[in-house]
Amino acid sequence: MLKQSKALTLIISLLLTLSLVTGCGSAAPAAAPPAKEPAQQTQTPEPEKPAATATLESNTLAWDAWSAKMTGTINKDYYIVDLRTPDEIKLEKALEGSINIDANATLGTGNTDVIDEKLQGISKDAVVLIHCKSGGRAKKNLQAFLDKGYVNTFALDGWTAFDTKGYFGATKITGSSEQLKPDAWVAKMQGTIGKDYYVVDARDKAEYDKGHIEGALNFGVRDQFTVDHPATIAKINTAIPNKDALVLVHCAVGARAKVAQAHLKSEGYTNVLVLDNKITIDAAGKYAFE
Repeated sequence: MLKQSKALTLIISLLLTLSLVTGCGSAAPAAAPPAKEPAQQTQTPEPEKPAATATLESNTLAWDAWSAKMTGTINKDYYIVDLRTPDEIKLEKALEGSINIDANATLGTGNTDVIDEKLQGISKDAVVLIHCKSGGRAKKNLQAFLDKGYVNTFALDGWTAFDTKGYFGATKITGSSEQLKPDAWVAKMQGTIGKDYYVVDARDKAEYDKGHIEGALNFGVRDQFTVDHPATIAKINTAIPNKDALVLVHCAVGARAKVAQAHLKSEGYTNVLVLDNKITIDAAGKYAFE
């Protein structure tokens, strides 16, 4: 009986001890686990976009830099793509060996596959030189060539000039100030023709003979400039020895006058102004504008 009493006392003591240790009122609350710091989101930097504008600017060249890339043999060491229309080429000629893509009929309508078709078999890192008449189409369509992977494509920023003997030149012309409407063009005719200014009639000789401005010089685009550029320029150098002289150029509509202007300016004539308008001239030399 005594043993049972001692055992019972021992059990009660153990229970009381456990109660004191685990009781809500007396035990210190368990420390909360440390709060996790919010995971820092690692942002993957966006890939840099190619500097399209810089590429276009660096791959758009004036004549001297553009033509300097014509080293070696055409269609082997470099390629030239002529973006003019067939009618423009018929009037102004083209460089032998150049590849023609009519930009107006193809690239201008969204057909860029024509680039791969015309440049089939040409390495994507080959030097490709593109030009048009005034530089506008070459600059506008440069990105299409770069997008196709032709990374060494360069656009000519200039007005081109050709002849049948292989002459190829170009120059910078500002249309807004150097290609004038009748009032502005006629206003330049101050003083004496052949002394204070010169008039170059870029029509064919047959047209010139039917009626021309008195004192005008006839250097036709179709029968002189694009036939033999050096010979024509040699004659002009004799007739107009001062390359800073005012030279007023006209044809019948304006297209041939612009061709003549490019030929003249590419040879260093600095003050060449074109009549960008239709003109008719009778046998007496009286002219009128349409």
